[in-house]
Amino acid sequence: MRLRRWGLIAAIMLFLVAGGCASSQSRARKNVSSAARQQRDVVRSVRCVYDYNPWLDLDQHRDSDPEGIRYRVFLDLGDGKGVHREGTFHIELYQIDYGDDGKVVRTLVSDWHYPTSQVHRIAKPGMLGDGYFLHLAWAHKDIAGHEIDLVTQFEDAFGNVSRSGAKRLRVPKYIS
Repeated sequence: MRLRRWGLIAAIMLFLVAGGCASSQSRARKNVSSAARQQRDVVRSVRCVYDYNPWLDLDQHRDSDPEGIRYRVFLDLGDGKGVHREGTFHIELYQIDYGDDGKVVRTLVSDWHYPTSQVHRIAKPGMLGDGYFLHLAWAHKDIAGHEIDLVTQFEDAFGNVSRSGAKRLRVPKYIS
């Protein structure tokens, strides 16, 4: 009888100890899975897709020269499909000139900062997944006929920054 009672007490103690350990392990697992999920959900690359004619003619100067550009952006977590994420797009527009020695000189002409909540979303099934449609207008910039570099960056809510490669384009210059 006494042996049985000690066995019962030992079983209860084991249950309490194991129950306490499981609880702290469960909390630790939640913290690890939260950190792992945050790490897994980091945007690995920013992919920009430009149409054949990406230029916007907003006719601000009553001419036919472009006053902006439009393109699609896909945020890739590493599986090749675009996703929507909370964060901010930072876009930089550089005018390209060539020095007397032939070296490239990049001059920042415009920069834009848009939270994803203010950007038109693309959400239709397709090869590239979900994305965003950016419309960027530049005011009073004399860049028609020049080469430009366009760099698109995405900063997520945790401060992680992913960047596209610079896209070099020549802004058309039309004879008015």
